[in-house]
Amino acid sequence: MKRKLWALLMAVVTVGSFTACGSSTSAPATVAKTEAAAPEAAKPENVKTQTWRMAFNQTEAHPQYRVMQEFSDSFKERTGGKYEIKLFPNETLGNQRETLEQVQAGTIEMSIVNNTHPGSVSDYFKTFDIPFVFNDIDHAIKFMLESPVMEEVKKDTEQYGFNIATYLPAGVRSMYTVKAPIKSAADMKSLKIRTMESDTYVKMMTYLGGNATPMAMGELYTAIQSGVVDGAENNEITYVNSKHYEVAPYWSETKHLIVPDWLIINHDTFESLTDEEKAIFNEEAAIAVEKVAKLWDEDVEKLMATLADKKVTITTGVDTESFRQAVLPLHEELTNANEKIKKVYDAVQAVK
Repeated sequence: MKRKLWALLMAVVTVGSFTACGSSTSAPATVAKTEAAAPEAAKPENVKTQTWRMAFNQTEAHPQYRVMQEFSDSFKERTGGKYEIKLFPNETLGNQRETLEQVQAGTIEMSIVNNTHPGSVSDYFKTFDIPFVFNDIDHAIKFMLESPVMEEVKKDTEQYGFNIATYLPAGVRSMYTVKAPIKSAADMKSLKIRTMESDTYVKMMTYLGGNATPMAMGELYTAIQSGVVDGAENNEITYVNSKHYEVAPYWSETKHLIVPDWLIINHDTFESLTDEEKAIFNEEAAIAVEKVAKLWDEDVEKLMATLADKKVTITTGVDTESFRQAVLPLHEELTNANEKIKKVYDAVQAVK
């Protein structure tokens, strides 16, 4: 991502935007832990530490996991040991759909989920599952952090039992396959491609001429290995860290989707915090966005370089325009059918 890191913190709307005051403020370029913003909390005597569980579907090497570990450590320190966030990677608490439901029910307190899962309860989020809705990653980040409509989008989840703590960058998605590279949309014909569990993704594959096979991430390696699917689509970090290159050695830079991840928290859990604790939580969430963005870029470069001595074919120069043209009817179909999708879609197009 070629962008200045300060832009990541401009107009970040975190869960604190949706407290009684209903207002949001822009964070400074470097978030300082000042006493005025959120003073350090001295640990009371005999304080009982509350342990929150955070679910994550990727490995400990993932940049989001590493940043969330720092988030946990800092939040615990700054609340005087009152709260500890324990991370559970590798789908140990369930897949993303399951952990969203657990956060809603209060069975666990937090999770990181892909956009498609908030989209299962709030139509606003479905806009971000549309392929090529963003021009590039800079366009996506600018919209997520600066568009006024995002306050309304995030507010909508509270009625379903969870808050959006913050947006987390999740890279750009491309195709990877077992038998041959993808050079244009024509190469998608009849391929069985794993997608996330999203109606929009299923329709996307249909428009591209392929066949979508929705399934959880934990099932994918075996599904590719056994021939249940011919490939999948995801970002570079997942491709390498999950070792999918071992069973699908053709990586093709289709760059068809820029989909956000979201850090979510049970609504009642967040509301149980004091105003001071909410301020600390929100500040740490804003810092996490900057950290993830920086680590993401570094990890993509390092991890893709590790494939140089592997039997992996990386195809650049894909005819992405053929992909975009193939899915443009899906843009029209979805925006004509749903006012909430259209509202966010139009707001995205208005951002330059």
